[in-house]
Amino acid sequence: MLKYLNHSQKEPYRLFFPLGVLFLLWGALVWLPLIWSAADYPVTLHRYLMLNGFSGCFIGGFLMTAIPKFSKTNTASKIEVFIYLLVTILGVFYARADMAGGVFICSALQPLVLFSFVLPRMSKRQENPPYSFVFIFVGLLLWIISALASLFFDGDLFKHIHYEGAIASIILGVGSRLIPGILGHQIIVAAQKEKYEQTVSLLKSKPVYFLSLMITFVVSYFLDGFLAHIIRAAVVFIVAIFYWNLWNAPKTKTALSWSIWISGWLITFSFLVKAFWSDGMIHISHSFFINGIVMLSLLIATRVLQSHGPKDSNLEKGKILYVFSFFIVLAAATRVSAFLLPELYLTHLAYSSIMLALGVLIWSFKYLRYVLIYNT
Repeated sequence: MLKYLNHSQKEPYRLFFPLGVLFLLWGALVWLPLIWSAADYPVTLHRYLMLNGFSGCFIGGFLMTAIPKFSKTNTASKIEVFIYLLVTILGVFYARADMAGGVFICSALQPLVLFSFVLPRMSKRQENPPYSFVFIFVGLLLWIISALASLFFDGDLFKHIHYEGAIASIILGVGSRLIPGILGHQIIVAAQKEKYEQTVSLLKSKPVYFLSLMITFVVSYFLDGFLAHIIRAAVVFIVAIFYWNLWNAPKTKTALSWSIWISGWLITFSFLVKAFWSDGMIHISHSFFINGIVMLSLLIATRVLQSHGPKDSNLEKGKILYVFSFFIVLAAATRVSAFLLPELYLTHLAYSSIMLALGVLIWSFKYLRYVLIYNT
């Protein structure tokens, strides 16, 4: 246990990935009782467990592991890991008690803790991080803004900024560096490295056109209506085609690369469909969350677990990843279809949660064990 805790400090994903999976399963299965009773509708707990619990743990675990490696600075300290863990768990208690104020405070503290982790390392960096990581900072800022604003105004007015804008920004930032690499598009990766590995200031390492995309995406969340959705869909489509290179099939043909390629397209389509299906807003957002955030997070985690643990590329070829992806896509389809079947809406939420939980459990039984495999 002591060895595990020591390695979890140096590589916090080892702690936060398993915890995030637990939050994900809990957040999904809160809907299970709806099969036999509609007496309870735990939306506050569900939202927190999924967005701040699962997403927060995977984002925190990834950033606290990746930023020191990309910037060649010191690894996370015990107190940094503990504070982030404490804030995240404290929010669960507020969510269970349906205390919105406490939930929003904890939600704001999570990105603030991550900022306090990232910024000092950026100032002491020996090497520039990938320029697409600027989207991560944007995502953290949107996360803070939406949480703090929700303390003083109607939280529903800002939930799309956190639940979609903040998380989508982080996905665009991380994905634009990792996805082309995992898919085998080394020309794109080499072109990016040529830009950000130069000995220049952090701002100068970021191409103007990429900064323009980022600013456009952010501004869209402060607009309203059809125009805002079209702008967001256009930015995501441009990133998917020119940075993720989804237009081409993966050059590295493994179960992992094909599953990520499918997830990338599903993320793109969710933004496109949302622009033209105004009646199904929240339901299409769940498609983005399930097909995008959940599916892509666990697939990226597969690469992290493999590369930091056994270093066995065969783990990325396992057909079980197709089984996992099937259940996740089925869960998303079931959740979206609930809107079209109002008389079966509540039970469809439960069925979707079962499919999601099955997919996550299948992935977990195969891959989570590798948090205990160390290279050093």
